Amino acid sequence: MYKNTRKGIGNLPRYTLALTFALVTLFGAAKTVSAQEILLEGPLAGAPAVKKKVQYRKLRFSVGPQFGYTLLNDYMHNFMLGAKAEFNVTDWLGIGVVGFYTLNAPTHLTNHISSSDNKVGADSVPSESNWPSYTGSHNFEEQVSRLKSLLIGQIALVPFRGKMAAFEKLFVAIDGYIFLGGGVVVFQERTHCNSDNNGCGELSLYQSGRGSVTRDTFVKPTVSFGLGFTAYFNHWIGLNIEYRLAPFKWNAAGTDEAGQPGNQWIVVNDNDETIWDEYSPSGEGDYPDGKIDDADRTWNANQSVIIGVVFNLPRTPKITD
Repeated sequence: MYKNTRKGIGNLPRYTLALTFALVTLFGAAKTVSAQEILLEGPLAGAPAVKKKVQYRKLRFSVGPQFGYTLLNDYMHNFMLGAKAEFNVTDWLGIGVVGFYTLNAPTHLTNHISSSDNKVGADSVPSESNWPSYTGSHNFEEQVSRLKSLLIGQIALVPFRGKMAAFEKLFVAIDGYIFLGGGVVVFQERTHCNSDNNGCGELSLYQSGRGSVTRDTFVKPTVSFGLGFTAYFNHWIGLNIEYRLAPFKWNAAGTDEAGQPGNQWIVVNDNDETIWDEYSPSGEGDYPDGKIDDADRTWNANQSVIIGVVFNLPRTPKITD
């Protein structure tokens, strides 16, 4: 009897600790619930996440000059001068149009080919093996393509906005946006021709240095997309920076790129002796096909970096409560 009573007393601390833990948990939960009720029913109940927010875009018309440069240029630098106009339906959605006119300048590669000489120091000229792709060093700058203009309608989504600080003293409001649209691209390309009927000109004329090359203007559809950032220096003037792509197909070098694999030269080693042999893997290959036409075009991403100034009207933005 004495042993059993002692056993019951020995278990009492365990029950006391369990009861204490349960009471602390209960009162702690009740205290948390009470705090939540105060928060929901207090003066902050129903308040917006941000008060007095400046809505730089909502129901405002923005317009301004734009300046750009295309990236990864093989034959021609493209300096873009243009303008952008946009109406912002909300603070996160805008509809607009952007247009560019392009000034061209030859790249180092184009200048190098245009100044190339043959073995005797005269201008390099085409031969039967590279005609009509090559029209001579004095014609090369004229045969490469040129981007002339771009006109795009687009929709802009603005998922990001905030503030940027410099040196802990200069603060500017910024937003980030993505855009997607479509329009037309205008470019100049070497005039299409067929060398089989001397449509590209007499080879002997170009070999004598008297041949010339012409270009035609083409208008083609394109899509355009990218991303950008706008920094607002005050309530109505901002600076925007964009990365834009507007892919399309063209014949950038004005060369003959189309045709099926034809006769090729290979080296065969037979008893340590080098033998040149000619063979046709397909039997009826026609590369190059002797034409300058649409089939010679390849895709160009037409990447560009744009920087511009935007003026927002009306000059005073909407400010939330």
